[in-house]
Amino acid sequence: MPKIDHATPCRQFLHPGEVLREARDYHEYPDLPLVPAHLRAPRKRPPRAKGLLGKLSDILDKASQPSGGAAASQPSDSRLLNNRLVDNRMTRASGNVAESLNEAQENIEDALDAANRALFGKTMEGDWTSMAGRFLVQVSNAGGSPRHQALTDRRLFVLTDQATGWREREPELELAVQIQLSNIAELRPRPRMTFPRGRFDLVFVDGSWLALSCSFQEDMQAMVTAFQGR
Repeated sequence: MPKIDHATPCRQFLHPGEVLREARDYHEYPDLPLVPAHLRAPRKRPPRAKGLLGKLSDILDKASQPSGGAAASQPSDSRLLNNRLVDNRMTRASGNVAESLNEAQENIEDALDAANRALFGKTMEGDWTSMAGRFLVQVSNAGGSPRHQALTDRRLFVLTDQATGWREREPELELAVQIQLSNIAELRPRPRMTFPRGRFDLVFVDGSWLALSCSFQEDMQAMVTAFQGR
């Protein structure tokens, strides 16, 4: 299987006089914290397709909008509730079952979180105002699929591909996030035995850090070595 060229796409984003030291794949590390809703940017809507696909999309958009028909005209007054139904033993029992199911779901989610932490380890240190938090917010808000990460003599940056979806298209690369080398304290290797093998921690000068990853350990090591030899 031929090795994917990450250097050529990254060179398009170099500043005048900037030297590319290393470029490898960006593999989003599992179990990274979810960016809170109030920090998420609105998703970009892709351009409307022409022809039949465009008309179909318009129809789906209209179908997904709430109608102003009979359902909207029905009164929502609390008098519609039947007090005898509310007080009914079976209704109360159903409420207890629902509450038990909610508690069971929370317990399952807690167990899954614990399992993920055991499998992948801690993935971030710092709050959302830290350098690590702001880095993750920018990558998440860039949208698309992060594809490449590069280290130059000035900065580390990540490129994301906006050409997503079921149709095969030419890559549409955009700069997702960048950080000056002066703000990076360390690229700390954290190789794993399971996929993805190429974890390393991006450690910032404010003490916060974030788990980044390449697919394979040799790619991660190339990034770390390039940073150490700057």
